[in-house]
Amino acid sequence: MMAIRLSFVLLAFFFTSSYQLSKPEDSTYWAAVVEHMEPEGDSARKRTSSASQSFQNIIRDVDDVDIIVFPEHLLNSQATATFVPHESQNITPCYQADYELFLIELSCAARSRAIYVVINVVEKELCANGAGSDTFGPCPSTGVQYFNTNVVFDRKGRVISRYRKSHLWRHEYAETSVLRTPDVSTFTTDFGVTFGHFICFDMLFYEPGVKLVRELNITDIVYPTYWFSELPFLGAVQLQEGWAFGNNVNLLAADASRPDGRTTGSGIYAGRGGRLVAEIFEEPTTKLMISEVPKREYGQLAPIFTPLFTPQLKTQRVTGVATYRDYNVDIFESELLTEDFLSLERKLCHGSFCCSFAIERKVTTASANEVTSTDPKTYRYRIAAYWGDETTVIRVDRTEQAICALFACTDEHISSCGYIFPAGQEVINKHHFTKLNMTGNFPAAPRGRRLIMPSTLNALFLPVAVSDFDWSESPEAGPNPDKPISVALSLSKAQNDLLTFAIWANYFTELPSTHNLDHMQPNFTSPSTSGSPGLYASSVLWALACLFFMLYISALILPSHYNELLS
Repeated sequence: MMAIRLSFVLLAFFFTSSYQLSKPEDSTYWAAVVEHMEPEGDSARKRTSSASQSFQNIIRDVDDVDIIVFPEHLLNSQATATFVPHESQNITPCYQADYELFLIELSCAARSRAIYVVINVVEKELCANGAGSDTFGPCPSTGVQYFNTNVVFDRKGRVISRYRKSHLWRHEYAETSVLRTPDVSTFTTDFGVTFGHFICFDMLFYEPGVKLVRELNITDIVYPTYWFSELPFLGAVQLQEGWAFGNNVNLLAADASRPDGRTTGSGIYAGRGGRLVAEIFEEPTTKLMISEVPKREYGQLAPIFTPLFTPQLKTQRVTGVATYRDYNVDIFESELLTEDFLSLERKLCHGSFCCSFAIERKVTTASANEVTSTDPKTYRYRIAAYWGDETTVIRVDRTEQAICALFACTDEHISSCGYIFPAGQEVINKHHFTKLNMTGNFPAAPRGRRLIMPSTLNALFLPVAVSDFDWSESPEAGPNPDKPISVALSLSKAQNDLLTFAIWANYFTELPSTHNLDHMQPNFTSPSTSGSPGLYASSVLWALACLFFMLYISALILPSHYNELLS
């Protein structure tokens, strides 16, 4: 009887430990992303321990999923930086315990639940005496350099992929290294999907994100981020959904949660099928989001339809998320629309680039006692066109953009565009949009690099649902970056409270951004640093110079001193 009971236990263990939720022949897989608040603790090590324990609890308690993604920048810091093995080393930190404790524990957690786990860490690497990777900056005097790194564990807790962030947020450059040749990182799963992955600000550049899609034909992207939202075009979910739509790929995006610091917004997206799940939070939140994700080879997912439209004078709106303002809009060719316009057709040009607009609105009637203040506010709107390279993304890197847009402003001045009314202000929708069509002929990309996508936003800081607008490209933009593209974006369902409705194109400029850093300047010569070959070479030269100087002095002094002795 004991032998039979033991056999059942071993059999149960076998099936549990080798359980695979999705299989290569399945048309879908199950994914989870985690929006996570900042960890607490009065020291770096306590904060790392707190974050690690929270991540482990989430992995332990999550329903059956194939892959789970955690945000950027939360797990550790330079004080608790860890070495990270390259996937070619075939290392499982759970039992090859030569790493920081949190990396070991999360490897074990992935193995325990048999889930692919993606985390983001501060990685350290030795760089003295010519060791380490080829980076833009010199090796620090400590002989240790740091990277912002994604780590992927497979179902057995083995490190199967590592990616080092290529495009840093401005303050990161002071202490974080960047590879001269960007990582292009992928991993293949046992459920038949090959993922690419990158981090946060990388999304606004050709390498590695668009390169993964266009050159490696990757259809599923993992994206840990700590995003700083900017209005009117670069809100977190707004950008994530637009990027997935423009590239027509699945995207698993996990953001940190610090709304008063401009950071919130996570989701799972199915390319042109739109978001499967996504949320923005007004308070720091830790939340798990799960969705079944269609595999791209099985065709396009049909958009999820939204409820029938109802005109509303007052709609729910998000006011608890701080945002940056996009100062680029100040140089757009724009036109302020009259406060009570009901219909217009307009062609607006910035140089040779033109956008055509056809817009209709209807008055929204108020019910009794619906307006509670004596001075309710209503957004004003501008239409705009721009094509050029005198722009930046969040004032960090130079860009070349082409844009056709309608966006909201809090008054008639262009300087009010990109802001929202504060929480204490009553806001009403005097009109609702019944028609909103825009078209633009987007120039060819001379370097073959261009991404055109919708950029839309409502008062909830969420994009207009893909079932509520129509999008067309002629010819198809993705395969034809060297050709001009006619793009049309139009509402297919009326909307109450638009903040942004735009066609946004990134031409991935090659104009450099040096970020006010010495080592990024064109004529920078790397100085010798402690522990580096340059230091030893300079020390030897210095010693030889001193020796020759002493010999020279001796040659001058000794003969005269010898003559004095003889006399």
